[in-house]
Amino acid sequence: MKQNFLIEIETEELPPKDLKNTAISFKKQIIKYTKIYNLLYKKINWFATPRRIAILLKNIHIDIKKKIYITHKGPLITHAFDKFGQSTSITNHWMKKLNITIDQTQNIKSKNHEWITYIQEIKHANIEKILNEICLLSIKNIPISNPMKWNSKNIQFSRPIRNIIMLLNDKVIKSKILGLKTNRLLSGHTFMTEKKIILSHANEYSLTLLTSGKIIADYNIRKNKIKEETTIIAKSINGILKINETLLEEITSLVEWPTILVGTFNIKFLNLPNEILASILEKKQKCFPIYNKNKKNLLNFFIIVSNIETHTPKNIILGYEQIINTQFSDVKYFFKKDTQIKLIDYIPLLKQVIFYDDLGNMFEKTNRIKKLVTWISKYTNANLEYCIQAAKLSKCDLVTNMAFEFPEYSGIIGMYYALYHSIPKEISIAIKEQYNPRFSKDILPSHPVSYSLALADKIDTLVGIFHIYHNDYDKISEKDPFALRRLAIGILRIITKKNLNINLYKLLNQSFEIYNILSNDLIKKNLIQKIIPFILNKIFTIYEKRTYDHSIIKSILMNNPEKLIYINYKIKAMSYILKNHPDTIISIIHTNKRINNILKNTHTTLFQDIKPELLQQYEENQLIEKLKFLTQKNNLLDSKEKYIFMLFQLQKLCVHINNFFNNVKINHENIDIKINRLTLLKKIKNLFLIISNFSDLNLKLSK
Repeated sequence: MKQNFLIEIETEELPPKDLKNTAISFKKQIIKYTKIYNLLYKKINWFATPRRIAILLKNIHIDIKKKIYITHKGPLITHAFDKFGQSTSITNHWMKKLNITIDQTQNIKSKNHEWITYIQEIKHANIEKILNEICLLSIKNIPISNPMKWNSKNIQFSRPIRNIIMLLNDKVIKSKILGLKTNRLLSGHTFMTEKKIILSHANEYSLTLLTSGKIIADYNIRKNKIKEETTIIAKSINGILKINETLLEEITSLVEWPTILVGTFNIKFLNLPNEILASILEKKQKCFPIYNKNKKNLLNFFIIVSNIETHTPKNIILGYEQIINTQFSDVKYFFKKDTQIKLIDYIPLLKQVIFYDDLGNMFEKTNRIKKLVTWISKYTNANLEYCIQAAKLSKCDLVTNMAFEFPEYSGIIGMYYALYHSIPKEISIAIKEQYNPRFSKDILPSHPVSYSLALADKIDTLVGIFHIYHNDYDKISEKDPFALRRLAIGILRIITKKNLNINLYKLLNQSFEIYNILSNDLIKKNLIQKIIPFILNKIFTIYEKRTYDHSIIKSILMNNPEKLIYINYKIKAMSYILKNHPDTIISIIHTNKRINNILKNTHTTLFQDIKPELLQQYEENQLIEKLKFLTQKNNLLDSKEKYIFMLFQLQKLCVHINNFFNNVKINHENIDIKINRLTLLKKIKNLFLIISNFSDLNLKLSK
């Protein structure tokens, strides 16, 4: 007989931004423990609404051929035993809970740590007991960002738990989980159905909730319904939606029975900045703005996703319309008041806004950005006059009435105020885009003035914070309270995506010079040498997400390159060769290894340059000519394609190197000839290092 299992955890309303991740984490934990307990199933479905998460396992059975092992991790070895080798009180308490002795434990190691553990063999039990254990462990291990307690039993979860259902087909698995006895009672929609519904069978879960409970339990079905119906309604009024995926998921997590309604706001507000209006609709009211068909300008309609189906929807619509019109009236008032003076006239007020303790105010930050963007503009080919003007105005909107009321729209406000006062469009857009990218997948600034300003702003903040906490580096690197990782990723993306030929060391040094906060050059140099690896380490974050190989990135970063644009070219070129011509990489790795093995055993001081008069054999003369040719080509490596060409050339060079090894005696009796030949190998090694530290490439990845 086919058996299906359902568990539902009913709660008070779960945080909408966490709902989907909580449900998927629950599913992952169930999958994890079904594997441990050798429980097989044909399919697993997850469900999530604002007041519940649930899992349905279909066609389950136990694989009795396999043994079940549970690993119980104890304290770290450093805490498990005292200096006399005796178990500590922590270890004794852990063993007492498991009812074991020290002889039953063993040690396991990870990369950096070692623990004492107990591996327990579990005897096969009936399926109900196994399901109960799986659920207990799965719920316990759901990662909760802000767990809360709601009773005297110290039970914690994201929100108070009100009911738990566990059904194996039509039978309740009797248990007590998180202080509650399991049952078969479903809660329907709060306002549209009876409070409790009897669930007859695990298979009938979603259908019962739909027909009797007025709840669409499947998260993705609910999400698609919202997306499809809102799109149709927008089209019916000659409009179009720009679907904001984050907003769509948040709304999906707020409703159990989505009902689509259309509201309007006063058409006079369409003269206001559309981005601010759209942002208020989305972020504050959780509504979808509707655009005209060119997707540029708003229509005075918006879509509401209500959680209730009612005979009087006009009351819901009216409530939204009143709130939205009031908020838009505020925007109109602030816009009118703020634009009575020019944006540049706000500059003196920036002295009243602190940027950060010990880093001055926003007026001082503006002046630093102005100086730094002047230096950066040489590398971006941006209009210098526009860059300076954009820097001057970049923070002015922070002291406007609009920004005081809506601080999340800084930059956007500045752009619209600049446009209102007929400031060139390129400067106005730069004021808005100075904060981009705000997160890893955010769009980049669109033109040279914008990304010059964005780069200057980010570097100024990064350097300033590192200076303040240079004696407390852990505060920066571990918890990242200043979001410097995001800044570093933004800096990397701007430089690499916009192909900026900027030396990172010089850029940071320039920022320190402008700050004029370090009189000691050695401290400044050491600080820059900390910031560069901090930035470079974020390259892994960018490229690994795009499936570039970790080994390739590491081998290129080993040379601590300061021109980020070359890193981009190298990673792409190496990845292309590794995928399409792996023999090229293998050949270079083997040859490089052979050269390194000879050089590492050399303790003689080598020549600065190869001495032609000491060349004796055809093979070394031929190798010198090839080396000269490639060294000249090295100065022209300014694209992915040229690095690919260089890798092919290095492969050809390997043939000449092997001829050299086979026919030339390196350890010549004449010490000068020997040193000259070793110098030649050193020059070749340095040529390889221009692209990558091939010694650090994992050869297994290349096979």
